[in-house]
Amino acid sequence: MPAWHTLPVKEVFYKLDTTPDGLATAEARNRLLIHGLNELPKEKPPSPILTFLHQFRSPLIYVLFFAALLSIVSGHTIDSLIIFTVLLLNAVIGFLQEYRAERTLEALEELSAPRATVLRDYEEEKIDAAELVPGDVVLLEVGDRVPADCRLFLAINLRTDESALTGESMPVEKQVNPLPEDTPLAERINMVYSGTTVAYGRGMAVVVATGRQTEIGRIASEVVAEPRALTPVQRKLSRLAGQLGIAGLAVAISIIIAGLVRNLPLFQMFFLGVAAAVSFIPEGLPAAITIVLAVGIQRMAKNCAVVRKLPAVETLGSATVICSDKTGTLTKNEMTVRQGYTSSGTQFSVTGEGYVPAGDFYVHGHGVTREQVPDVERLFTALVLCNNARLHHEESGSWRILGDPTEGALIVAGDKLGLKKHELETTQPRIDEIPFESEKRYMATLHNLPEGGKRVYVKGAPERVLAMCCSYSSGERVLPMNPDKMNEFVIANTEMAANALRLLAAAYKDVPPETVEIEHQDVEHDLVFLGAVGMIDPPRDEARVAIQAARTAGIRVIMVTGDHPDTARTVAELLGLLEEGMRVVDGRTLDKLTDDQLTALIGSIAVFARAEPEHKIRIVRALKRQGHIVAMTGDGVNDAPALKLADIGIAMGLTGTDVAKEAADMVLLDDNFATIIRAVEEGRGIFANIRRVVTYLLSTNIGEVLIHLTTILSGLPIPLMPVQILWINLVTDGFSTVPLSLERKEAGILHEPPRNPREPVVNKPIMKRITRAAIIMLVGTLALYLWGLQHHPESNRPRTLAFVVMVFFQVFNVFNVRSFNYSLFRIGVLSNPYVVLGATSSTLAQIIAVNTNFFQQAFKIVPLTLAEWLLCVAIASSVFWVEEIRKAVVGRGSPH
Repeated sequence: MPAWHTLPVKEVFYKLDTTPDGLATAEARNRLLIHGLNELPKEKPPSPILTFLHQFRSPLIYVLFFAALLSIVSGHTIDSLIIFTVLLLNAVIGFLQEYRAERTLEALEELSAPRATVLRDYEEEKIDAAELVPGDVVLLEVGDRVPADCRLFLAINLRTDESALTGESMPVEKQVNPLPEDTPLAERINMVYSGTTVAYGRGMAVVVATGRQTEIGRIASEVVAEPRALTPVQRKLSRLAGQLGIAGLAVAISIIIAGLVRNLPLFQMFFLGVAAAVSFIPEGLPAAITIVLAVGIQRMAKNCAVVRKLPAVETLGSATVICSDKTGTLTKNEMTVRQGYTSSGTQFSVTGEGYVPAGDFYVHGHGVTREQVPDVERLFTALVLCNNARLHHEESGSWRILGDPTEGALIVAGDKLGLKKHELETTQPRIDEIPFESEKRYMATLHNLPEGGKRVYVKGAPERVLAMCCSYSSGERVLPMNPDKMNEFVIANTEMAANALRLLAAAYKDVPPETVEIEHQDVEHDLVFLGAVGMIDPPRDEARVAIQAARTAGIRVIMVTGDHPDTARTVAELLGLLEEGMRVVDGRTLDKLTDDQLTALIGSIAVFARAEPEHKIRIVRALKRQGHIVAMTGDGVNDAPALKLADIGIAMGLTGTDVAKEAADMVLLDDNFATIIRAVEEGRGIFANIRRVVTYLLSTNIGEVLIHLTTILSGLPIPLMPVQILWINLVTDGFSTVPLSLERKEAGILHEPPRNPREPVVNKPIMKRITRAAIIMLVGTLALYLWGLQHHPESNRPRTLAFVVMVFFQVFNVFNVRSFNYSLFRIGVLSNPYVVLGATSSTLAQIIAVNTNFFQQAFKIVPLTLAEWLLCVAIASSVFWVEEIRKAVVGRGSPH
């Protein structure tokens, strides 16, 4: 591979057989076949065979194998055959669950894959970074993650954060000139490397290495990827499984000891104790929970919310405050210039919607052309040239903005006036740039003038730009700024801001002809004011509804915006955020508050205006001190610390920088606030499904154990053989846990208050439900078993009745846990057809077993009459009817 940092730019293009205009799509596809995907080495997932074999990794499974071997030795061949069959089927079910979960999580990782902006077929295009090939031309902006190793050929104040690769703590300033061959990696300032981020400025570069061939790829090839971390709920359930494991062993020992006290055969008691322990411990719980999480996260992804960090799923259901950006999240992010004024006193309005460059300029109600309003033309010349956005006409006929929507609105308005960006850039080419920074609140560009000389154009927040001006343009003259004129401009700004308009002002400064670059100190004084424009970004129709839904769910919404306080207040009122007693606080006021004062006041603040990224950190900390679970949205590089600090960091998928996305727990693919509320609802639904699965497994398993212990301790014949216990677990748990994970969210789930994240999965109300169901199963099974012993004491009929009724108890119980609050008939029996299919499968499997000679001999059971089948169904249904009565009497809202 050539030493790319040593070569002139022209030779780099020659060796890569490309141009500054990038590759053709067809050529890129061919190169992708040669070089492969631009991906780092990943830990290979376990093979399907290993995944299947892992299903047998359990001490209890080993004991069962041992018991099966003992059965063969002792002549119980059928028993051993049944055990091996059950173990095999259980492994198959577990394998299918894990395999499906793994594939789902892989698909979700693809959804959150990084993107890159490239030139293909002479057009800017966003593609998956994995599709980059050597020779591609990449465009780099502040906040972008560098997608591959690249040689720079354009660098405008470009600095990159390379700490992840070289350990260099400060951003590295870049240039494009060749370097000596022995230049160390950390000093190759004409290169940018995969995995680093753009901290400042912008640039263009050609890809020289992808995937394993990148510097970070070579490092990644030498290390093993970290295993996927467990979510908090998975850790809670792992602890629960450990506790149940200990309890299961205690159950097994208790059964063996009780049997020995009654002088029952040791082998029989050992086998029964092991089977009971297997029954008690829900071995399929981890796989079932993985399925619940995977399915839920997939649903969220379909609703435009991609979860990057699994703990966010659980935390979402506990969120008490959402701090949301305004632009594009609560509003449509289709900025449109509506009105403005020039420093000469001309007030104008603009018609047209969105990004379509169709509309007119009006002064005093009359349409005007650019020739009639030269002062308006001067204003928009500055606004269009001091601008990095592009207006793109799609093949479909629609228009879209490439770049910042606010800057795009200026391009569109300029086009309506007849000022096309590419034509202006031809007559006044850009030489240098100071990119926009949230701290400085302005952007500046240096241009050659057609008549000779050079000029700096500045655009930014009106109060910031006005503070940098010492004069203003009045027709063809430049007049010194005075207090009266300054006050006139301030009043004009305030009037526009009061109409929910976002303001941008423009100014200029002529500089010496020898100027080739500009710094902040060059432009922060002696500017000539040109005027300001007001843009509107209308609230999303669905945002107001979503805010009300959040309020119903016990979630408070706070708007955090960089806009003027008057603009923020108007939008907040339109969205219904400003309830009685709620306040709007601006950044200056916030700066004057101590942390304790902010914590005391934050309960009455609905809007933070003129907020800067560092303010978000203070807001999150203040809310956390009050005990809130905080979700924070963000899109910029400087938002990353606040996103990490928040309990749930939410990045914007459309406008968010790569740095923000990597710091976030969740990415909104549509940048829509309503999507956050849908994600909260889905997060609550996921946790509810986890509780459904846990409740079902524990109630049925505890019911079985209680039957074993009660009959042994009371001196009754043992009702269920070990192989029957294993069969019951197979045909009930195996067919029911996955269908429960597909249960739809309950209507009104957002009417419940946020869940305490410290609350255990099995809380007191859940434990009551489990205990109630287990006792009903115990009483019903024993009653039927005793009836069988009374009427058929010398046959296997009592055992058959207990065997059948226990399966039916579990079939009815799965319908119980579909909702903890609503009747099955209200939510609809067929609203989750998978549960119906699972229950039907369990029932058919049991009918086949009871009426098949092989199973009759293996389980020591006999066929039942129709009346006996109906009796089993009637008794088993009691667990369902008791719960239905409780739901009807107690009603929704009771935890019991």
